[in-house]
Amino acid sequence: MIKKETIDRIIKFRNDRDWGQFHTLKDLSLGLGIEVAELQEFFLWKNNQELSETIKSKSESIGDELADIFIFLTYLSNDLGVDLNEAINRKIDKNDKKYPLEKSKGSNKKYNEL
Repeated sequence: MIKKETIDRIIKFRNDRDWGQFHTLKDLSLGLGIEVAELQEFFLWKNNQELSETIKSKSESIGDELADIFIFLTYLSNDLGVDLNEAINRKIDKNDKKYPLEKSKGSNKKYNEL
């Protein structure tokens, strides 16, 4: 679980540098997609053996990309006034209704196919 102190540190880092002026919702959304693509690049065109080797040899870089993704999400949620913890739990509750355990366990079907 990400601690509130970490969230506060992310926002403080941006505020101390006066970067908020550059972080429009559009640019943060685009930046988030770019960071996700940078993560995906580690896995592109690799078979299971190569994936396993990449995960071992590039674990710090993969972690850096995951951190970048979370940082962008933090900026977006802060600027939109969305409590990510609350939003995540609300979404899990919605998914619990869409994917009841007795119908969805072990299945990869979409909720409307269960």
